Amino acid sequence: WNSEAYELFEYIDKEKFLKYERSPIHLLESLSQEEIENLLKDEIFLEKIDKVEQVFNSYMQKAERKEGDMIAYLSMEFGLHDTLKIFSGGLGMLAGDYLKQASDSNKNMIGIGLLYRNGYFTQQITKEGYQISAQHPQKFTHLPLQAEKDENGLWRKITLAFPGRNIYAKIWRCDVGRVPLYLLDTDIEENNQEDRAISNQLYGGDWENRLKQEILLARNFLKLKYKS
Repeated sequence: WNSEAYELFEYIDKEKFLKYERSPIHLLESLSQEEIENLLKDEIFLEKIDKVEQVFNSYMQKAERKEGDMIAYLSMEFGLHDTLKIFSGGLGMLAGDYLKQASDSNKNMIGIGLLYRNGYFTQQITKEGYQISAQHPQKFTHLPLQAEKDENGLWRKITLAFPGRNIYAKIWRCDVGRVPLYLLDTDIEENNQEDRAISNQLYGGDWENRLKQEILLARNFLKLKYKS
């Protein structure tokens, strides 16, 4: 939500930036070596990037001075950016705005949600006029995410006891300014095929899967005892 940062990427190539849903990662990966070298010689671009970096670093330094007890904000969806498809509508946009405002106010808060491989379905209409739900898997390496790892460099995971088995979820982290958002992902080898699908889609699957999503989110947040 930094307008000067958006302007920086629009300056590189506004058409491409909009084509890739304003994703800096997609945009930078699309640049040729010649385009990159031209940017490194562009005084206007260099001035813009220095200013954006300076403002961002100053903003983030204040995160070290948070006070008060930590607040955990749990939600099934967070509307942060078009490229991070973990929201569908009003609830997600509200949750995302809460995290952004908490960041600007430097509140001691973390967010906890689920990372959906297929996001929320996209509505499409066939030539016959029928509605179909199209799913588009997210490529996590193209998202503003990083693996949450322990002191040994191993991916942090949480477990949840279910009848006859345990369900495991690895943890991703998305930094919303000064506020970390932890996202749980069950699509890992330790789970059976049915349980891997728990985090497949926002509000996806049958009622049983929806219940599993809510249990996973609500029962495990106390295990996420990390410093923000």
